[in-house]
Amino acid sequence: MTNKKLIESHILNYRLITTNEDLHHICELAVLRKAVALDTEFVRTKTYYAELGLIQLYDGHRVSLIDPFLITEWAPFYCLLKNKKIVKFLHSAGEDIEIFFHFFKTLPEPLIDSQILAAFTGRPVSCGFSILVKEFQGIVLNKAESRTDWLARPLSQKQCDYAAEDVFYLLPLANALMKKIETSGWMEAVKEECELLCQRRSQIQDPEMAYRDIGNASQLNPGQLICLKKLASWRLVYARKKNVAINFVIQESYLWKVARYQPTSLSELFHLGLDRRTIRQHGLTLLGLVTESQKTKEDPSLVIAYLNHEPVYKKIFKEIKDLIQSIGALIGLSHELIGSRKHINQLLNWHFGLIPKEKRPLLLTGWRAQVLSLELTKILDRHPMMI
Repeated sequence: MTNKKLIESHILNYRLITTNEDLHHICELAVLRKAVALDTEFVRTKTYYAELGLIQLYDGHRVSLIDPFLITEWAPFYCLLKNKKIVKFLHSAGEDIEIFFHFFKTLPEPLIDSQILAAFTGRPVSCGFSILVKEFQGIVLNKAESRTDWLARPLSQKQCDYAAEDVFYLLPLANALMKKIETSGWMEAVKEECELLCQRRSQIQDPEMAYRDIGNASQLNPGQLICLKKLASWRLVYARKKNVAINFVIQESYLWKVARYQPTSLSELFHLGLDRRTIRQHGLTLLGLVTESQKTKEDPSLVIAYLNHEPVYKKIFKEIKDLIQSIGALIGLSHELIGSRKHINQLLNWHFGLIPKEKRPLLLTGWRAQVLSLELTKILDRHPMMI
């Protein structure tokens, strides 16, 4: 095997796009290509929505760094995103999808995630971009700017170099991975997985269901769950409206305590351990929601049933996990790609009637069903529904 010399990469031929005319020009050129590489740089610390700092575009000939602070006419870029004749390659695209969906109210179509491509070549599901670039192109990327402030202006030379590299090396990497996928026969599965990623990351959570994500919610009785539901819904709506990260509104543990003990005064909130800032800003709102919940009729459907309450859970979980691992080894794919813990729990929630039967689990749909369905069905048949 030939050893490639690993070098520190440096991109010089990029252009900072700061005017509507320049954006229109680069988009006109990009639509002539069959594929482009995209990336975003953003800051997300205390805000609910990520704050977009930069968009990178590489069409195979030119790297463009698009400054969202200075562009006012986005129609050409929007048309590029929606042009289904041009494949958009991104790497680990989850947060980028959320940004495009929030900022442009649309998603790149069609989108292919090079991390998903890599996973279907037998690599780990979270294989890093720099690892793949080093393997395929012999380049060691400098990732020192990954945590930089992308909202600050002017952008430094190092920031621009870093941002340009992320798309300059992405396009040839993705093309190389695509050739491997075409040979292995996993292309339709890749497309399906990328579509699922887009669906998942562009879903907007219903505030009325936010309470189900609160830790230890299953320990609460129906009356307490009514309170938790109102608290969690209020917090999510407030976070979106004010663009504040959820736990900067009020910590999750505080919500649970208020729902559990249902205080009636600000002093009781203090004795529950809530900090003074939270009490000062939201104390009266919390107490109002407690009072409102106490006047609400109990709803037995709010009871959260968890899988570990099922006596057969550990046994069937292990059987399914072992099956996924053995099939993964057989077909050369990571068991985490085929079926994660979350996927298995979704299947068992469905099997035990804890979620509606019409919501068919991921392990019994698409490419996963093709490799798992027969053996999975045998396991489920050995453990009939308990509820």
